[in-house]
Amino acid sequence: MISRPFLSSIAFRLPFAIGLICVLVICLSAIAIYGLAKARDEMTAYRLDAYSSLAKASLVSRQVSDLVSSAPFLINATSPYRVSAKSRTLVEQADTLLAAVQRQPSGGAVYGEAEERIISLLQAIREQTLLLAANAEAAQQHKAKAATALGEIAVNSDISNKDLRRRLNSIVQLVSTADSLFQLGELRRRYVQETTTVDPIAGPPPLPADILVPYDRVFDAQTQYLLEMYAIRSSVVRLNQVARDLSEATETQSEIVTRTLDANIHSASQSLTRFLTVTAFAALLVMIAAILSIRTVMRVSRGIVDLAKGMNELAKGRKDVGPPEYEGDESELLQLREAFRAFRESVERVTRLRRTAEAAARTIRSTFRSMNEGIALFDPTGKPITMNRRVIQLMGRKGSARKLALHRFVETIPEIDPALLPGEGAPGDLEGAISVRHRDASGKVTEISLSRQPDGGVILLARDITQADRQEAEAAKSQRLDGFMRMTHQVSHEVGNMIGIITGSLGLLERDDRFDDKQRRHIARIRKAADRGRALASSMLSVGSQQPINPRPLDVAAFLRGMTDVLEIAVGPDCSVRLQTDANLPAAQIDPALFEQSILNLCLNASAAMPGGGPITLSSNLSGRFLEISVKDKGVGMSPDVADKAFEPYFTTRSETGGAGLGLAMVYGFMRQSGGDVRIASVQGEGTVVTLSFPVETDRREVLINAPDAAAARH
Repeated sequence: MISRPFLSSIAFRLPFAIGLICVLVICLSAIAIYGLAKARDEMTAYRLDAYSSLAKASLVSRQVSDLVSSAPFLINATSPYRVSAKSRTLVEQADTLLAAVQRQPSGGAVYGEAEERIISLLQAIREQTLLLAANAEAAQQHKAKAATALGEIAVNSDISNKDLRRRLNSIVQLVSTADSLFQLGELRRRYVQETTTVDPIAGPPPLPADILVPYDRVFDAQTQYLLEMYAIRSSVVRLNQVARDLSEATETQSEIVTRTLDANIHSASQSLTRFLTVTAFAALLVMIAAILSIRTVMRVSRGIVDLAKGMNELAKGRKDVGPPEYEGDESELLQLREAFRAFRESVERVTRLRRTAEAAARTIRSTFRSMNEGIALFDPTGKPITMNRRVIQLMGRKGSARKLALHRFVETIPEIDPALLPGEGAPGDLEGAISVRHRDASGKVTEISLSRQPDGGVILLARDITQADRQEAEAAKSQRLDGFMRMTHQVSHEVGNMIGIITGSLGLLERDDRFDDKQRRHIARIRKAADRGRALASSMLSVGSQQPINPRPLDVAAFLRGMTDVLEIAVGPDCSVRLQTDANLPAAQIDPALFEQSILNLCLNASAAMPGGGPITLSSNLSGRFLEISVKDKGVGMSPDVADKAFEPYFTTRSETGGAGLGLAMVYGFMRQSGGDVRIASVQGEGTVVTLSFPVETDRREVLINAPDAAAARH
């Protein structure tokens, strides 16, 4: 037995209402299908009947029209050949029309009488036309006989009287073209008169009977021809009357078809009207059931909407929301009210947890976005999960790279083996962690680390170590150059001691008067070689940063302007020296002589790098606590390896032109002794820039040395 709570529940009422509507709709559909099927069958039958009748009537009417339109041509036809041709065409049209009428399906008793009359008239037309064709052929034969006789007359010259022969020939020519028996009788009278009357002057014409036979045949043939033509005209008149009767018969059939079709359509319309009445009644029942169902659904939906609004208010953080009121007795909504109370308690707990989680998420998100290091997370298939902006910058990518898979994201880093990375259906060979360094075209160095996570995902870390890499390279370079400097200092010290012994001994030999001129020339050569060795040892001391320097406050801009003429001569006529200095540069503690030698060495190197000539630019500017002097050329430039070894003693790329490889080494030693630094920036094919950096005291302006004093100090 069904319980009362179930009968009052939505689970029963809503399906019951929907089921009732479905039953009514099915019944209505069945009635509609039955009525439409019946109407369709009736209309199909009427349509086939009407189409058949209309098609037959149309065909008959069209061909009858063709037949009737051909008849007037027969009335006006004067040539038997044309009459025969037209008759044969008319017979073919009649046969075609009979075949078409007999081939069409019968229209029943309604159309039977009209069809039989049409068939009888068509058969009458066919018979008349066949008779007409026979008459035309006979007329054609008589016409041919007349033509044959005329041919014989034309070639016959038995009549000696030319004038008579001419008159007789003229008469038979008129006979051959006569179109009435009256005209033919008149011509025969003239013929008889010409052949029987005696000429009082010439006497009786000698005309034997056999000579006049062709002339008689012309008269006989033309007489039979005209009789046949009269028969043809009579047949054509009768044929025209039958054609008009046929046209009236086809019109009668069309009227019968139209009346029958109207009656059938009227019957079908009455059937459809009855069907529409039944359908409207069924639709009314469906509307009543639907209205009752809609009322129930609206009441239930209002209760559900009130519950949803209350839950949304709770989700927004309101705490004073109570359970909504409901007027119905549906058990499900009563249970939902109880669930609402439990939901309100849960919302309060979830709100507290959400606030805590949001605070933690904000902290993590802020840290993730503000990290100086780049980080990106990828799932086990290589698809990106998340990444910060820094990793996109360090990898040299754009914002759209956030959607790239791992193997596409790192494809610009050739140091990473693609086989290690997951993607394209393969998990990748990466196990544990790997770290690589990548240097781009601008010299920026990025350290990239990849590590596999327990779930198979990959973490990518990237950080900019350009400064650290540069410091490491500079430290290694400084250690290498310091080793060269120490070795050079020791070698120069030992060489200086040996040269001192040699020069001391040479002094004793030079004061001895026992040597002849040849021996003294040898001693002079030894003295010259010893002096060159002493100069080499001195230059090695300067390379080893052991030569004494005398720094003093120097106005670099004025000093460089004073050197311009000397530098123009030194670099040769193909090169030009350009000076670019900032205003109000502070003084720097610089040894003028060694500074001049360093600038000269750099300009000579710049001119050697431009065999075809070009500009050499000297510039000075203040950068922080350092005064920077740069020498720039647009020569062949240096590769990174050559630039790294440029300051090593005796390293040169111009050994074939006599370069000793000590110029830049002396500059490096001078800068180390001056407490400054020297840098090389070079691009092959574009040129080289060598920058000298001297420390300055920016809070104190020294008295500048003007150019004449600087020039005096150089000498």
